[in-house]
Amino acid sequence: MWLLLLMIAIMPYEQSPYLYLGSNLFGIFPDFTAIKLLGLLGFAWAGLRMASGDATVARLGSRQARLYFLFLLGVAALGVLHGTGFGYGIGRYIAYAVFLPFVVVAVRTQADLERALKWLVLSYVAVFPYAVRQMLRYGERLGIGVYESNYLATILVLVVPLAFAFAMQQRVPARRWLWMGAGLTLVVMIILTGSRGGFVGLVAAGVLFVYRRRGLGAAVGVLALLVITVIAVPTELSNRALSTITGDVSGRSSAEQTELKVSNAAHVGLFWAALRMIAENPVMGVGPLNFKDLSTTYTGLSTANIAHNMFLEIGAEMGLPVLVIFILILTSTFHDLGLAARLRGTPPAQNLAGWAQGLRSGLAGYVVSGCFISAEYEKILWIAVFMSIIVGDLARRHRAAIVAEPEAPEPSVQDMGGVLPQPS
Repeated sequence: MWLLLLMIAIMPYEQSPYLYLGSNLFGIFPDFTAIKLLGLLGFAWAGLRMASGDATVARLGSRQARLYFLFLLGVAALGVLHGTGFGYGIGRYIAYAVFLPFVVVAVRTQADLERALKWLVLSYVAVFPYAVRQMLRYGERLGIGVYESNYLATILVLVVPLAFAFAMQQRVPARRWLWMGAGLTLVVMIILTGSRGGFVGLVAAGVLFVYRRRGLGAAVGVLALLVITVIAVPTELSNRALSTITGDVSGRSSAEQTELKVSNAAHVGLFWAALRMIAENPVMGVGPLNFKDLSTTYTGLSTANIAHNMFLEIGAEMGLPVLVIFILILTSTFHDLGLAARLRGTPPAQNLAGWAQGLRSGLAGYVVSGCFISAEYEKILWIAVFMSIIVGDLARRHRAAIVAEPEAPEPSVQDMGGVLPQPS
């Protein structure tokens, strides 16, 4: 378990050169980092546990796991057929296939799950001071020198509802406010990234989480609060959002005007380019990692780029069958999290329901943000998918315990004080 927690703790620093160990490992794992090394060690440990008959091996038979391996098989086959081989994309998915057994074996109990989810939230809160230092150092949006700003925002969207879910479960007021502070810190980080897609994802995650917990009125209030705050407080996000909505970039520097115009034109052009690629190659796609190389042919733009939409990129590169499998993975994940979120009964069951709701809301926000960037390769997405397997398993155990609980026996004469009721 501690190996997994260490891996989660250093995830925000993945781009650090100090964690970079080599360009690849065995020609299979590209950009080999300390995180991937820990993953391989965890996989070896998990393999020994499963070989010894560990009961958690049954989790690999879950719908999400089976669909993931089918997804990987499809991606690998297309890579071979298109001649791209085991490049960056396939190598990343193989790495996650190695990571899957490690997660489902390491997170054995509900206490383990709680610890892992808390570390996931706090690891991104802890990176805030360093990220601010880098932002001030380079004079750019938050994320510079740590991660790409839009991707960092999308990652943060997934963990924000978890922070507030933990806050709502605290009985000690000081702890409740600490977790609320963690959630607000993550929200501030998203705003400072200036990511429009990240903010839209945050709105989706926040509205869904509050709606499930407090109803429609509170959800509308959160929506209004987020929108008004971003518009009223002068930040890079508000400037970029208003420029996008109004089309007016006159108040910005020439470099910023150029960047926004190019960005908006690229998003529109890439959207239609992806649809044309899918229409021309609906079954096999254009091949993994080929979208960027072919994008200029379809967009007419001078600069090659990725799709900036994870669904369109998967559909364009790997065809509709693989896209359907990817969507089924997400659907199965939401299904298990939704069932767990409806748990009632004992305090442990209610706690699990709260975490499931946080994960479900965060993942929904991530999916929304993923319509603006190519987010299918991010670790946080697959961690959420693999954690949903554990959440589903624990939820089924809670339900089984409720069903197996014996009914209370009818009170005996002795229980009633030894006196039989007299007929009226």
